[in-house]
Amino acid sequence: MRLIGHLKNEASAKAFSGYLASTNVRNLIEADPEGWAVWIHSEDQIESGQQALAAYLQNPADMKYQLASQAAEAMERQSRREEAKAAKRLHDRDRIWARSGLAPLTLSLIGVTVAVSLAIGLNPTPYGVRWLTISNGGMEFLAEVRTGQIWRLITPIFIHYGPLHLLFNMLWLSDLGSMIEKRQGPVKLALLVVVLAIVSNLGQYWVDGPFFGGMSGVVYGLFGYIWLRGQCDPASSLTLSPTTVWMMLAWYFLCLFGFVGHVANSAHTVGLVVGVLWGAAPMARRFFRG
Repeated sequence: MRLIGHLKNEASAKAFSGYLASTNVRNLIEADPEGWAVWIHSEDQIESGQQALAAYLQNPADMKYQLASQAAEAMERQSRREEAKAAKRLHDRDRIWARSGLAPLTLSLIGVTVAVSLAIGLNPTPYGVRWLTISNGGMEFLAEVRTGQIWRLITPIFIHYGPLHLLFNMLWLSDLGSMIEKRQGPVKLALLVVVLAIVSNLGQYWVDGPFFGGMSGVVYGLFGYIWLRGQCDPASSLTLSPTTVWMMLAWYFLCLFGFVGHVANSAHTVGLVVGVLWGAAPMARRFFRG
């Protein structure tokens, strides 16, 4: 989504937005310190949106804008009525999940993690998790992965050391994972989890060796992604309260400076950095495209 300009007041913004909608240009208007900002959703429609805005500014009184705005409002009212009727009739899977607070993929990840953690024990030995660690400790870097055991890049996230380690990671995963899945879909969440697991595990392995575990690298990556995406792309509806941000950052630094014992700090750091960069991608695209 990209900002193409500003209009002075809400009435003109709504009229222009309605006109864009009538020409199949998806857009968003919102108030900001400069007036009413006009955002275009698709990069492919930026140029046509800019041209339409220039034409509107030259002749905002043209009747076509008012007629288009009225038609768009009528369509929106009709759409809301139809959605309300459908909501009364249907009790489908999505509504059930929404009520439970957990999205399906997030719940599945929690289920697998808890099951694996309980199966191997919450105080596992290196031998007991030899098929899940990123490596078994040989001299060659990623020796087992190089022979085809690719799953080892991800499976350390299912190892946990103690009930509190497991509990807190699952609580954060349920909140952060469900938020992303409900707003951006299970495919986006799956991609985030896989990439964050791989990079955070590699970072921890590089710094501290192969014997570690936990979902916290992924959790910090999801936190960083939501935090920055919500700042850079308000239309994403990804938001964190200031209290949540401060809690996550405070815990990060407590772990980093050794107040919590032996913790996979490198996994936390790599996950957080990658999540922040991923979340800031919309701002980077706007910057480089002018």
